[in-house]
Amino acid sequence: MKKIISIIIINIIIISNPFTVYSFDESALIKEFKKKFEKNKEIDIVAVGDIMVHGPQLRAQYDLKNKLYSFEDNFKYIKKYIERADIALCNLETTLLGYEPYTSYPKFNSPDNLVDALKNSGFDIISTANNHSFDTKAIGMFRTVDVLLNKGLDVIGTRNDNYNKDYIIKEVKGVKVAFTSFTYETKKYGKNKTINGIVLPKKYETYINTFSYYNLENDLKKMEKIIKKMKKEKVDLIIFFFHWGNEYHNQPNEHQKLIAKKLSSYGVDIILGSHPHVIQPITIIKNEFGKETAVVYSMGNFLSNQRYENVKNRSAEDGIVVDFKIIKSYKGEVSIKKISYIPTWVYKRYINGKRDYKILPLIHNNNELKKLVGEEANLNRALNSRKNTTNLIEYNKGIGQIKVYNPLEDIDDKQ
Repeated sequence: MKKIISIIIINIIIISNPFTVYSFDESALIKEFKKKFEKNKEIDIVAVGDIMVHGPQLRAQYDLKNKLYSFEDNFKYIKKYIERADIALCNLETTLLGYEPYTSYPKFNSPDNLVDALKNSGFDIISTANNHSFDTKAIGMFRTVDVLLNKGLDVIGTRNDNYNKDYIIKEVKGVKVAFTSFTYETKKYGKNKTINGIVLPKKYETYINTFSYYNLENDLKKMEKIIKKMKKEKVDLIIFFFHWGNEYHNQPNEHQKLIAKKLSSYGVDIILGSHPHVIQPITIIKNEFGKETAVVYSMGNFLSNQRYENVKNRSAEDGIVVDFKIIKSYKGEVSIKKISYIPTWVYKRYINGKRDYKILPLIHNNNELKKLVGEEANLNRALNSRKNTTNLIEYNKGIGQIKVYNPLEDIDDKQ
């Protein structure tokens, strides 16, 4: 086939001007000829927010008969929307110390079985930089990295002696994407950094990507250096995951906006946010060079026990699965073709006296949703969740083009 293409190209050149002597690289011509007939490359990247395990969840997910924890059923209804993506990310807001007692707020230590559920649900990259990264000190932070890696997942945000990457690069279908994550620091204790008020010994500072609102200028320079390193590796897309903002606030604060603006000017394509435990707007910002950056200020809670009954905020039950459709043309130009989202709601009920948690995608019609949630009160709660989410996102200034979108529709149409 290569010989045939070569002959065609040569004949075209000779016929076009038979009296001209040509000097050319045959292989380069073949590559250019083939490029014109190549299709655009397209990938899907999905992301979700905070995954937490509170005390009631620990008790709910324990199988007394088999004496094991299992979190698989939490993801039963949402799994298909995660696993269909080419790359899926989440924020794991707990540690994996490896032994009991398993604990929740204020210091999280969860069973390794949680990671099995994440892997089986289709997640690929786990952000581990958050305000609970150091809850079980260095031993817990280091082991969390090991467990995730050993189960075939990629890690961004924290490291250990065997894994010392401050960012990773994934290449899918010819599209090369760089990922990293950062978490905010709390006020210093003397000369030491702190994470959630826990002192971070100097020797462990380099094992976690952090930034300080009180030293932001210097920390932004640190991020810029990482971005420059990414660019040297000829990546097509740069994605930053940030643990930032104010808890239970539905709008970003000035620090979030400033960081997003700066990173856009550095060349970051997508910024993903977690920590507020409620959804914040999705927006597109344009830097001084005309480049656009997609910013999801907060994706809310994907899985937790935070509800109106215990935090007095209904928005803590809500989350989103954000879907970025990335396209790379045959010329090598990369762009975000489409941004869409699926509203989610953590459904909590009692079955035979035991709590049951499910992450529900709120894209069903009312009748289908009622079959899932049963009681009228639960249906109303789910519908209110969907309404609040869509109102926040779709009526935010400048992003009216983003609509509730079922990603399986594309697959169904092709079958």
